Amino acid sequence: LVKPFKKSSVPGVLITQFVDDIPEGCSTPDFERKPVTLTLQEGKNAIFSGVVKGVPTPDVKWTRVQGKMDDPAKYETFFNNDTNEFNLQINKLTANDSDLYRCSAVNEYGEAACSVGLRIIQGRIDWFRVPKLKKKLQDYRKLLRKRAPVPKPKPLDKETVWQLLLHADRRDYEKICMKYGIVDFRGMLRKLQELRKNTESEQGEVNITNFEHIKVNKEGKATFSLTMDLKNSNSKVYLLKDGEKLRYGTGDEYRKHCLRQIGKRYHFIVNDVQPEDAGLYQVRVEDIPVFSTELDADSIPVRFAQPLSDVRCPEEEDAVFECILRTPCYDAVWLHKTHLLEASEKHQISVTPDGLTHQLIIKNVVPSDNGMYTLDTGLCSSNAWLIVECNMDGIIIEKEGLVHKLIINKVEDIHAGKYRFEGGDIKTEASIFVEDPPQVDKVLLKNLTSVPTVAKAGEKVKIKIPFEGRLPVRATWLKDRMELADDTRIRVDKTETFTMLSISSSERKDCGDYKVRLKNDSGVLEINLKLVVVDKPQPPTGPLKIVESSANDITIQWKPPKDDGGKPVQRYIVERQQVGKNDWVTLGEVPKSCTTFTTNKVEQDMIYYFRVKAVNAEGTSDALESDEVKAVSKASPGAPDPPEIVSASRDTITISWKAPRKTGSSKIVGYIVQKRKKGTMTWLPVNNVPIKLKMTSLKKGLQYEFRVSAVNAAGIGDASEPSQPVFARDSTKSPGQVQDLKVSSSDSTSVTLTWKRPEAKDGSDVKGYEVEMRSSKNLSWTKCNTLPIETTTYTVKGLQAKEMYFLRVRALNDGGPGVPAELEAHLEAPSPVVSPRLLIDDTVKSFLVIKAGNTIRVNIPFEASPDPLVTWLKDGLPLPKRATVNTEAGTTQLLIRAAEFADNGTYTVELQNGLGKRETFSFQVQVTDIPQSPGPIRLEENVPNTVTVTWEPSPSEKWESNIYYTVLKRESQKGLWHVVGDLIYTNKFTFTKVIPGRDYYFRVVAKNDLGASGPSESVHPWRIRKPKDEFQVKPQKYRGVNQNQPPRFLVWLKPHVVTTGSECHMSCAVGGHPPPKITWYKDSRDLSNDPTYFCTNDFGVCSLVIPGVTKQDEGEYMVEATNESGHAFSKAFLTIKGNSL
Repeated sequence: LVKPFKKSSVPGVLITQFVDDIPEGCSTPDFERKPVTLTLQEGKNAIFSGVVKGVPTPDVKWTRVQGKMDDPAKYETFFNNDTNEFNLQINKLTANDSDLYRCSAVNEYGEAACSVGLRIIQGRIDWFRVPKLKKKLQDYRKLLRKRAPVPKPKPLDKETVWQLLLHADRRDYEKICMKYGIVDFRGMLRKLQELRKNTESEQGEVNITNFEHIKVNKEGKATFSLTMDLKNSNSKVYLLKDGEKLRYGTGDEYRKHCLRQIGKRYHFIVNDVQPEDAGLYQVRVEDIPVFSTELDADSIPVRFAQPLSDVRCPEEEDAVFECILRTPCYDAVWLHKTHLLEASEKHQISVTPDGLTHQLIIKNVVPSDNGMYTLDTGLCSSNAWLIVECNMDGIIIEKEGLVHKLIINKVEDIHAGKYRFEGGDIKTEASIFVEDPPQVDKVLLKNLTSVPTVAKAGEKVKIKIPFEGRLPVRATWLKDRMELADDTRIRVDKTETFTMLSISSSERKDCGDYKVRLKNDSGVLEINLKLVVVDKPQPPTGPLKIVESSANDITIQWKPPKDDGGKPVQRYIVERQQVGKNDWVTLGEVPKSCTTFTTNKVEQDMIYYFRVKAVNAEGTSDALESDEVKAVSKASPGAPDPPEIVSASRDTITISWKAPRKTGSSKIVGYIVQKRKKGTMTWLPVNNVPIKLKMTSLKKGLQYEFRVSAVNAAGIGDASEPSQPVFARDSTKSPGQVQDLKVSSSDSTSVTLTWKRPEAKDGSDVKGYEVEMRSSKNLSWTKCNTLPIETTTYTVKGLQAKEMYFLRVRALNDGGPGVPAELEAHLEAPSPVVSPRLLIDDTVKSFLVIKAGNTIRVNIPFEASPDPLVTWLKDGLPLPKRATVNTEAGTTQLLIRAAEFADNGTYTVELQNGLGKRETFSFQVQVTDIPQSPGPIRLEENVPNTVTVTWEPSPSEKWESNIYYTVLKRESQKGLWHVVGDLIYTNKFTFTKVIPGRDYYFRVVAKNDLGASGPSESVHPWRIRKPKDEFQVKPQKYRGVNQNQPPRFLVWLKPHVVTTGSECHMSCAVGGHPPPKITWYKDSRDLSNDPTYFCTNDFGVCSLVIPGVTKQDEGEYMVEATNESGHAFSKAFLTIKGNSL
């Protein structure tokens, strides 16, 4: 089932959706940036680039309308990982490459497609020898004369330009400066600061905030808005365009220009935008300018006065689509579904001379012509359906009472389409889609899914799956739910009849579950298979421990390997090497169930290394080696830490201790405990016991000390230091009564108590507290806690509303519980249950941009009763430890004191009450910083008379996705830097305006929303040598009719007014036969040999370039054209204005 087209955010892109419902987290393909039409000279290379998106990642395919693209040397497709661009490179262009090229991105949920053109400029054409081309040129010139001239924009005064800069976005400064001839960028910034100070003083009566620049929607309505706080409500608000006041309406009536005011918010509207509406709009309060914005003519979309409408046409007749535009468009294209249509006998395409009416005639329609037809103008489009009414064999129509049936005995592709039933005033429709989903041989499918594919490590693996089904069939290989991509070892081949996975050298990490997904327009087939790669096991898991060491034998221990290589471990091999010798001696083998080994093949005081290898059916693993081991006599353990006193009474003292750090050469089997009276020197043994010991047979009132010695096979170890002295006596009396017992808070089901410790004389040895309760209907007390409470607060839960309770608290120590302190508490009626609700308003942002190192603080207000459970998540997981959450008084706060790049992600706050009701809110956090400088710059001449600047990307691209680059150049070591390229998202830029004989220096700056990095500059200047001799081609002499014509100017030279420091381009067009010789003069001085001027003559279009004009360049310029039939000249004056901006 193929659904109708979806709208793309990029004009000119058509999206077809294959399924009704798209799973969450997935999407149809779309273009983030589509390729653009190119016009190039013959012999050069063309590169189309596009950026696509979609989940799962779509496959990108390039095709052309006329001809095939099966020559890999001619057509190269590749993917740029740095820029995420899919590229098509066409090498050595010829006239046959002029065509329309289609780029399509496909995944299992849909397809996105767009088309671009490639025009080839051929060599010199003699229009007099090609009469057809000459007539075509003359007809085109007549057509141009009929077109209405584009209105010239009115020149703006300097003050208006400064007002535009004052309210513009900082990212637009360079574009505005270049447009209006401002070359001193730093001076511009200084003047803007002065203007802001002056404006603040002038706008004392007006305060503007939250302004939005002008935007045009697809319906042709332009809007801009701002918030103005007028201290004088009677102040008049004026709207100006290019300095002229406009009349606007404020009511509900329709006007060209309107103002809609909502409180302090002013919305200005320009209806039915036309090209002549382009210009600079300004809002003034009385005579004070408060806001300026510019409507660019390029942003005004071509709109439809009469869009396309659906057409029903009988089979083998002609179908006609026609639409009328409101503004002229001569480069619109027609599409059938997603396929670009070319003018042919089948499809007759025409457009009226005024560029408004477009018509498509489809001759002799057939059922395959069914579908949607679209006229795409670039910024907008109109579409309609063609329904072909045809008679088909094999269709039976039956009627049973009120039931009407349409029966198709043998369904074929021709039966696909839309069917309509009409009965009186009743109409109903249905569509038939003929499906042919992908299929795989059942025997092969069963073998693949039931029997794992087994391979040895290092061997080649090839899994080939032939299939059938309606083309195109898209094949995708996945491993552990991740799509496989080609690399140095793994390759996925896809053809129209099979798909194959090839692994050149298999490894253990290739083991796992694989899924092959075959999909076409009719359905999806998924094949699950398993790949097992067997290998020798990994080394046993270390470290290799020395369990026991003596002069006669050594015992070692290890753990099984983490990976057995896919085959079970059979045994272990133990080897020994004596220090100073090279040979390893095999000591023996042990079965897989045993991971210890004892050897007596050692000599006293000798040092050895030991190693262990694991063995399975595929081979022997690498060895796990030990450190140096010395065969010495058995060593006794070291001294433990001093024992600690656990408790004491008049009859019993309990002590505990930790094992010694040095256990000796064997395991510890017990401990010797000794005691002595404080002040004596004699230690008496107590017993050989576990770690805890209770000493009895003590004399009441005496003070004792204790020490401990560990015992192993070598004997008794060193004794520990003595413990702290302790008296053999009972503890003090029970503690006194707790102080200041009170209720700190309560609700319908719980009471929170607080109190203070007993007085010092009574409570110095308090070890905890117990809380008891009883209701007014019960006389017996119930303990609320099972273990002593260490703090002086406790919450009693699970109580009944509107009930009286008695509560008491007692202090505890070794002498028992103290005197209780009592109080009574009356519980209130339960408060009404309020479902949790997040109070999200304008202060809570859904997207936060935080500079690295700054604090992330987000407050989320809410309401709920009773208090809900508040949970914070990051990307669906618990928050990192650096994040803290504080919830109180109906507000929950997320706080991260120093933001890091790892804090990027989606944060979610969730409220949940006891009834299970939930409320969630999610927002995005992007941590960024000023980018780092780009890497080194390289300069190359890939195309004659140009320089291609390439550089290493900024390291910040690893954590910043919206970094772009600006390229600047200067023509001397101390000259000013000029921007030649901005908003560059790749790492390459080609500068074409290179004048031979000059030195060029380049620098690259990385930018993002926070600012610009330091520059990266070229080390050496770039220079193209100026050719000394001109290559002249003698014109061919023709016999017969004399076709010579004297020179004549087709386009005359025009006067120019430019500012100091900018670049001046003067041009004209000359005709004549033979081609005339062109000479430029300034004030009657020949400029042919002057290196400061650059002259060109391309097929009669003559240009003079004056880079960096000065006042001395002002004067009268003349261009003279001469040939053997005569001469002609054209003059114009160049005026130089001082740069006062």
